[in-house]
Amino acid sequence: MSAVLVIKNDAKEGAGQLGSLLDARGFDQKILPGWEVDYGSIRPMDYSGLVVLGGAQGAYETDIYPYLSDEIRLIQSFVDAGRPVIGLCLGAQLLATALGGEVRQNVNKELGWHDIQLNDGGLADPLMEGHPKRASAFHFHGDYFTTPPGCVNLASSDITHCQLFRFKENVYGFQYHVEVDQPLIEVMCLNNVDYMAANGADAQSVVDKSKAFIDEYMRRSRAVLNSWIDKLEEAA
Repeated sequence: MSAVLVIKNDAKEGAGQLGSLLDARGFDQKILPGWEVDYGSIRPMDYSGLVVLGGAQGAYETDIYPYLSDEIRLIQSFVDAGRPVIGLCLGAQLLATALGGEVRQNVNKELGWHDIQLNDGGLADPLMEGHPKRASAFHFHGDYFTTPPGCVNLASSDITHCQLFRFKENVYGFQYHVEVDQPLIEVMCLNNVDYMAANGADAQSVVDKSKAFIDEYMRRSRAVLNSWIDKLEEAA
């Protein structure tokens, strides 16, 4: 099987449970920081698929982070080539941008554990088979995206209309963090203590609360992520 390309947008944050599952399923991972990628050298057909991780940047901040424009074009090239793509938080916002959606700042930020709710499309989606209609999920975002043209909105939360969307059969954008394990939650929270405090959340409290949720959440998320990895095997 060819490697999966993983684009990081934060130097300290990895792919969490998704990375562990890719290892367990026999996929090599080529992990590259988005700000250092030689984008012109990447050919989508050399990879089984693409993972785009989160970060503090805004998808609209291409003037501050010019490489985000290259990252958006890279995502589009994988989509055009029919390769499986999964975008997570900022990665989903960049994917939405590549597909013609808009990313905007939200009035409120979702930090920590908040419910998502699957709509009829989500309940019928192969990745979400067996997932509860309403369930707690881990969030770390202040932006949101509109559902891109030609995509199916699969889930929402109380303040975010689109938490999950699908394009065609193998491209998914998750606004919430389906990939987290406890170590990744601790990295995200404890490296952003001041940011969380400024937005009404206590980092250590979120970390502590997560210990009661994480095993069940990872079990649920494992089924979702493995279903996407199935699509990598089909493409390999």
